[in-house]
Amino acid sequence: MLLLAWDVAKAVDAVVPLSVAGGLSIAPTASLRLTLAEGGTRLLWALRRPAGMPLNICLSASAPGERVDIAIGAQEAVAPADAASLLDGLDAAGRLALLSALLSLWPSLFRLRRSRAYLRLLRSLLQAMAPNPPAAVILARAADDFVLVETMLAAGFGRIDAAYAVSDRGLCKLEGVPHCAPLRRDGRQSVHWLAGDAALSGPGALIVLTGPDGMSVRALTQAGTQPPTMVRWLREKAQGAPGLREHLLRELSERSEAGQAMALEAQLRAPLQPRRVAGGGATPSAEIATALATASGTLVTGWYRDPSDLVAGIEAVTCKGPQDLTPGLHRFPVDIEGPGEDIRLRATGFAVRAPAFQGAVPLLQPRFRLRLKSGAFHDLVPGPQPVDPAERRAAALRAVPPQHVNEAVLAGTIAPVIERLHAEARGRIGEPSVVTIGRPLARPRVSVVVPLYRVLDFLRFQIATFAADAWFRDHAELIYVLDSPDQAWDVEHLLTGLHLVYALPMRLVVMARNAGFARACNTGAAEARGPVLAMVNSDVVPTAPGWLPALAKRLDGRRGIGAVGPKLLFEDDSLQHAGMFFSQDHRGRWLNQHFHKGMPRDYAPACKERIVPAVTGACLVLPRPLFDDVGGFTEDYVIGDYEDSDLCLKITARGRRILYAPSVELYHLERKSMKESADYMRGIAWQYNCALHTARWGDLITDIMESRGSRRRRRERSLCA
Repeated sequence: MLLLAWDVAKAVDAVVPLSVAGGLSIAPTASLRLTLAEGGTRLLWALRRPAGMPLNICLSASAPGERVDIAIGAQEAVAPADAASLLDGLDAAGRLALLSALLSLWPSLFRLRRSRAYLRLLRSLLQAMAPNPPAAVILARAADDFVLVETMLAAGFGRIDAAYAVSDRGLCKLEGVPHCAPLRRDGRQSVHWLAGDAALSGPGALIVLTGPDGMSVRALTQAGTQPPTMVRWLREKAQGAPGLREHLLRELSERSEAGQAMALEAQLRAPLQPRRVAGGGATPSAEIATALATASGTLVTGWYRDPSDLVAGIEAVTCKGPQDLTPGLHRFPVDIEGPGEDIRLRATGFAVRAPAFQGAVPLLQPRFRLRLKSGAFHDLVPGPQPVDPAERRAAALRAVPPQHVNEAVLAGTIAPVIERLHAEARGRIGEPSVVTIGRPLARPRVSVVVPLYRVLDFLRFQIATFAADAWFRDHAELIYVLDSPDQAWDVEHLLTGLHLVYALPMRLVVMARNAGFARACNTGAAEARGPVLAMVNSDVVPTAPGWLPALAKRLDGRRGIGAVGPKLLFEDDSLQHAGMFFSQDHRGRWLNQHFHKGMPRDYAPACKERIVPAVTGACLVLPRPLFDDVGGFTEDYVIGDYEDSDLCLKITARGRRILYAPSVELYHLERKSMKESADYMRGIAWQYNCALHTARWGDLITDIMESRGSRRRRRERSLCA
């Protein structure tokens, strides 16, 4: 590579590309214009030297008559570039421009990052500009051979655009974004960044920081013989610098899977001290209760008490500075613990969606501030939030009391976070395991899929009635799907014992994690071998044999029947299910309703076979190909609600109809397993699911219900006539 330098006595506005005699084309080439301290310009051209060929080059400046011709023989030796000659006479801006080109543009253009001659020149230039560079210290070691580096900058250096490592092994631009702390009293500023250990290896490595206002050189050293791990350093050294801590967590999580694991471990092993504002009788108090950081935003709930009207608002503390959350606060009344054992005080609860944490792992302790009208601030730090997405989803569902959740706060504040956490939880379920108990049927005609969650009280009764049904024994396969895997041993033991008693073969599918009703049913259906599926709850018990073929034979393609459901009874023989319909509440949401629920078993309108808008998933029979065609149960409803009507609406959208068959009766001990889910019973799962269901199917439901209303009015007019 050749470097041509020409000093011109006057200022030059632009560098004219060099020309080579004989029409020889040379690429790549580069040029640079540097200002001299005493006036004038140094022009530089860089080019690759063609092997074995003479060069006749014409250099020219932008001014007329300013030109010089250079002839270089094919074998002519050219002196190595000399740092002192290149720097001689340049002003500060010229030196900065030269180093900038040598660090950023030319190494890639000419593939010089590993060139020993180039590295010697670059180190000579840096040492000439900074004979005694300050230290950059390796403080800790992180995952995948990353190290944490710290140095100090003088006030006025400004923004850091890039950092480079220069050693005998090569030139490397350091990854990541440096973290610059606020200026200290002495006017200096500490800077930290994560860098690859390989880039900094080798004796005498130099770090070069560049920015729009300057360049700074640092000599790399190590703190002690063996720097601590990043987790230990964060625990021991970074507690007083939460902004730096969050920056490093974000940087770690974006580097690698090992970095993500370290970012989580650091938060668990070195949590921040929770902080709340404890006020007196007349002074403000506040606390952050929930702060679930996701890529869709951070769901924040808490309360403040402001007896003297001193509070101005709530702010989120982010890497970009404080962000005022006050305009978006959804406020509601809450009671908090008072100074005495039985004393309760009225406070203002709030919920808001704060900015997302830009990292690949959740930030378990986002930070906030209570802003007062005086201009003062009080820090607010929640306790560590859950790590597991399912636990985080459960916390989101319980974050705001249901009575204080309206459509606006659900759609704008809570639902985006629940949707994100539910997707993350679904992505971590894992593969199920299958246990075969007994010899399975060779060619089952119907596959009965029964999801299990916690409640096992009815299994003995259910299996006993299945086993007493001759058609069931000869033609149906039984698949239990356990959605509470911690019960796997107990359930397998119970089912094995019942098989020994009744000789009824069955399979047990054990989910790797709790996945919810829809995923459990879909997993069981994937194991099924029969052409017809019967989705049956674990608390459903037939009243008599023959119920399954009676439902299956009603799947008549000529009538367009896509799914069929039976009459379901409470244990007192009153009606639990006679088909489902939809009605709107005062907020316009479509709710699932059961025809004639609570009426006597033989209530005449419930004893007529008819087409209905939907049937319950407690006992739903449909062709396996149709189930697969519509994608099975939709899995983005949380915990278990509205999936059955969603499936029926998908079937309806394919032009098939839903049939209610009252001649088939089963008992349904409704929602016994649902009551085991605190997330459902105490939270807003039904509201979330209802809003999702309405948004997805509102237009079709409206058409269905208006059509039913029109038919009813026509019948009424006919009877009156």
